[in-house]
Amino acid sequence: MVVETTYGLTTALVTADEALHTNWASRRREFDVVRVVDPEPHCRPQLRRAGFAVHPAWVTWIAPAGPSEEAFLDGLSGKERRSVRAGMRFVAEQGIRMKAVVPLDPDTYDTFLELYERQISTMRHGVPFARHDRDDVLAHADEYFAVQALADDTLVGCCVCRVREDVSTVVIRFAATAPDSRQHRVVRAMYMQAFQVARELGCRDISLGTDPALYGHIAKPGLFSFKTALRFTPIPARFFGTMDDPDEATRVLRLDALSEPSLLLRYHLPADDGSGPIAEGTPLGLDVLITEPAPDLVAYQAPFVRDVDVRLVG
Repeated sequence: MVVETTYGLTTALVTADEALHTNWASRRREFDVVRVVDPEPHCRPQLRRAGFAVHPAWVTWIAPAGPSEEAFLDGLSGKERRSVRAGMRFVAEQGIRMKAVVPLDPDTYDTFLELYERQISTMRHGVPFARHDRDDVLAHADEYFAVQALADDTLVGCCVCRVREDVSTVVIRFAATAPDSRQHRVVRAMYMQAFQVARELGCRDISLGTDPALYGHIAKPGLFSFKTALRFTPIPARFFGTMDDPDEATRVLRLDALSEPSLLLRYHLPADDGSGPIAEGTPLGLDVLITEPAPDLVAYQAPFVRDVDVRLVG
């Protein structure tokens, strides 16, 4: 067993044998999460029965860019379509203009980082990935562009996007907005502009980036709901070439360092034999992790979710 604590989350990394033959209920005071990295296929059914979810380590969210903004909006639910249009009306009424900076330049990125780091500082487990990746991003600046939301000359929102020509996709890697109650409206309008740039560049798909499969620690459940509402579909990141991390089997023992509820995107594997190969098209399920029963599961339904399970933690 190896124990690591990352941004307040204590994880026990164990073998499949340890996972299956340890009384984890008696060790909830020691660990938040217990995890098997790259479990052998023949172990998956036993791990699931033991309360572990077999899942990709990271997921990348993808959607077709579509031929136009209207075509994209037509694919959304009525509620989300109204939310996007409300965001676009809001920025127009407030005089917020969208500016595409193609390609990215250091001054634009550093101005974005100031906004981004203010936003990260308000998060319980915020990780400044964009700061960590600054040198790499600027070394490949010709592959990047930014969309800025400007109120007069003040930056109130910005997203930094990478053009993946190898897969004809624009990836929104980082985004930030000024911290006020209007930020979701600005984000939607800003993303619509980024999607339009993707179309103008001739890209087939758009991506809302890559998240850990566990929502409730670094990424929050609200992010899952936001991306789902925009009709994006998650795929294991390694199939998109974003990450090369192997699959994992995870059991959450307590929610002290996590949000409630937390969500875990996992594979939907056959109940009788889940030891077959996992591919890009392997269906996904969702575990809703809570300490009290009876959540409203309607909020977690999505076209790509084959089944939703409630997991009582602790």
